[in-house]
Amino acid sequence: ILAQAKSGLKLRKMSTCPLGYGDTKAEDQAKVPHDQAESSTKAEPLSGERERSTIPSADGSNFLYPSEKQFYASATAKGHQLNPNDMSMVIAIHNAVNERTWQDILKYEWLHHEDCAEPKLIRFLGRPGELTPKARLGSLFGRTLPFDRHDWHVDRCGKHVRYVVDFYDGQQSATHPVSIHIDARPEVSFDGLKD
Repeated sequence: ILAQAKSGLKLRKMSTCPLGYGDTKAEDQAKVPHDQAESSTKAEPLSGERERSTIPSADGSNFLYPSEKQFYASATAKGHQLNPNDMSMVIAIHNAVNERTWQDILKYEWLHHEDCAEPKLIRFLGRPGELTPKARLGSLFGRTLPFDRHDWHVDRCGKHVRYVVDFYDGQQSATHPVSIHIDARPEVSFDGLKD
């Protein structure tokens, strides 16, 4: 899934998420009433099973990924158009991207392994449409803008650390029709710059 981001010589518009997200800010998206989103999922044969991630939470258990039914209801409530028949693939990509993001964060956390052998994820926050300074600067030099951004909040054995994650379209190929480049890094702060 992880591949190099596309590059170009001129400023490009924000890239589009291979799953159909990223063209609008969350606050601009149409809201569908909760009961309407629920009824649209009841008619679809979507799975309610949730997969356990490898990502430890602050309470010691591992995070659970959303089920097909939960993901579909959430996405359609935010105004996204999804084909219910694609949900098993959407969930597989979503989960793989999150697992890879955690592995990328752990590379930075390894720098602190003597102080904290087991960092845990407190929460993550999706911030679609909000550009990081790095993404904005890269766009001035022709790099495609990310289709999504997250902030991942990590508990480093009592110390709260924030990571910034930009998600870019990767280089697609015959063997990788969906390719996502993940740029996970510590926030810009004194401690983040040391990492």
